[in-house]
Amino acid sequence: MHNNCDALIGYAWCRSSYAAIRSLAKLGLRVAAADSTRLGMGQCSKYTSAFYRHSDPQAAPEQFVEDIADILKRCGAHFYLPSHDEGEVIAKFRNRLPGNVILPLADYELLSLANDKLRMTKFASDIGVSTPRFEQIKLIKDAGRIINEMGGEGVIKLLRGNSAKGVFYPADARQADEITQNLITKFGLTPERYPIIQERVEGEGWGVSCLYWEGKRIASFTHRRLREKTLTGGTSTLRESAHNPIMEEYAHRLLDTLRWHGLAMVEFKWNPQLKKAWFLEINPRLWGSIALPIACGIDFPALTYVCATRGPEAALKMCGDYPDGIVARWYLGDVILSFNLLAKGRFREALRSLWPGGKNVYDDILWDDIKASLGEFASYFFRFVKSGSTNPVDRGALG
Repeated sequence: MHNNCDALIGYAWCRSSYAAIRSLAKLGLRVAAADSTRLGMGQCSKYTSAFYRHSDPQAAPEQFVEDIADILKRCGAHFYLPSHDEGEVIAKFRNRLPGNVILPLADYELLSLANDKLRMTKFASDIGVSTPRFEQIKLIKDAGRIINEMGGEGVIKLLRGNSAKGVFYPADARQADEITQNLITKFGLTPERYPIIQERVEGEGWGVSCLYWEGKRIASFTHRRLREKTLTGGTSTLRESAHNPIMEEYAHRLLDTLRWHGLAMVEFKWNPQLKKAWFLEINPRLWGSIALPIACGIDFPALTYVCATRGPEAALKMCGDYPDGIVARWYLGDVILSFNLLAKGRFREALRSLWPGGKNVYDDILWDDIKASLGEFASYFFRFVKSGSTNPVDRGALG
């Protein structure tokens, strides 16, 4: 029994949750971690004061919420930060949690909107934020037509997905129809959940990360992706701090208009020749690259806790500007990338992705907490063995 913890962090196995555990522990807090599995970064970290298992939030959502309510009572935490898609489940049943627990999340309707690629893209377009051309598939045979109308350069996207999951790049109209048919069958999609097709825009991947408190912007941080885990884009393995006024204005306009509450990262494509940005999606939760802003002095987990316990004005006093050009690396992500490159016979690129250097901070090589690093590697290994994929899909993450 651990009834003297201050905070509980969910989805403990991954590096974003680990970064939050580490940040809050360095504030002097006792931090508990929760997950549906026993192995991962947060489970193995020296910064974790207690660990609790719970039911799968997608397979048994109401039992999961009951488990979390019980965990909060047992550990005594007054602050709970879900850090992945379980946040939407918690928001839906938040009245079942102990009344004294602060939950720094937007409400269920807002999270549902942010997690829906079609509705969110429409919303962005309606308020004047630049987006790629897009159209929802109404009939299976529409897919090929839409791809042709986009010059053969369209991207098929499920309405829900993350980390490059649920994104498909058809070679032609025939393949677009096949992909669409397979997705509808595999996920049992009803017409209102049919995928969208977006025009494929060329450029660099960027993200604008923010903390809002009841509609008020507390902190903002921008990064540029230098390398990504999957060959078609997705989670970054190497990234650097940067500023980009065009994207920042778009991101702030979106989150201001939504009257956002909590953490979010807004993703963009940026064409440096055209000086043009396109909105892609919002990640309404902790994001994988969060070690970079923390290293640059924008400690989002700590700021969130301060907002929750001391108020937004106290958090604002902790915020300042940050330097450009600070580089962070996710080493395990580069290992995964190297395997994907080797499978395609790109040996030189595979070796380069494993080479040391080119960073100021690592997400996951933590010499002062090496058990957390080993926990991450072991967790990914067992997930690979179980799924046969270097980018496995959690239950309920797509559709």
